[in-house]
Amino acid sequence: MRPTVPNYVSKDSATVGSALHEAEQSLESAGVEGARLEATLLLGHVLGYSRAQLLATLLDPLTEDQASRFFELTTRRANREPLQYLRGRAPFLDFELEVHPGVFIPRPETEQVVEHTLKVWDPTAGWAIDVGTGSGAIAIGLARRNPRGRVLAVDQSPIALATAAGNAVRLGVHDRITFVQADFLRALSLSSSNIGIIVSNPPYVANNDEVDPEVRYHEPRKAWASGPTGMEAYERIIPESAALLGSRRYLVLELGYGQEKAVRGLIRESGSWAKPHVLADLSNIPRVLSVCRERHP
Repeated sequence: MRPTVPNYVSKDSATVGSALHEAEQSLESAGVEGARLEATLLLGHVLGYSRAQLLATLLDPLTEDQASRFFELTTRRANREPLQYLRGRAPFLDFELEVHPGVFIPRPETEQVVEHTLKVWDPTAGWAIDVGTGSGAIAIGLARRNPRGRVLAVDQSPIALATAAGNAVRLGVHDRITFVQADFLRALSLSSSNIGIIVSNPPYVANNDEVDPEVRYHEPRKAWASGPTGMEAYERIIPESAALLGSRRYLVLELGYGQEKAVRGLIRESGSWAKPHVLADLSNIPRVLSVCRERHP
């Protein structure tokens, strides 16, 4: 169904409140969840206002340029472009990351990966390696929360690496993160004595799985689609980590829905790991798996 087109752009008396109301209706008709909040965030982006400021100015008129810009963004969002791309930023932990097309948008679930990694990573034991850094969410989260630590952020996408490096500079942690273009871990020249932990939110969606249109048509496919089974990234990361990690060093992985059993099987096959520990997310879905290396081959 074609989304309803807001008509506030043609109104001489368009106000903050009327524009928000019509944008909300447009987004709802397009199937966008949380339409009221998203309309508020988009208009706040156009005006440079916080949500509180918008609520205090509902009767204020919009200029023609403001209404036109808001109309453009609302129409694009109704066509299912990600909100984060339209605003140019995404919240993560206690900071915001710049994101744009070509860069995977960080999800709230990945915050749990960072929080758990901080509990099991001893920065004096070596670097944290973030495999598939994307916007730099995990790497920057680790560097901000643990000033003693050094992080190696790996991604095969030059667009993602440039964005992540820019985020690290803006957030003041660029001196503790090294960015490297590589496909997973095998091509890196690393010594196990320098590695404290390996962490990853890998692509874990199967090619034919159903995903939201925001993901399928706008986010970089290699960042979310792993292959025919959805397990292909784990099949590389786990054995490559086993070859690199020394004794009592951890591997921390974000899990896709229903993948815990298969990931545990891959860990058993690669040998010499302790029993994995799995944490569920707020929906009680197994989301974070951590496992300690018992000995280095």
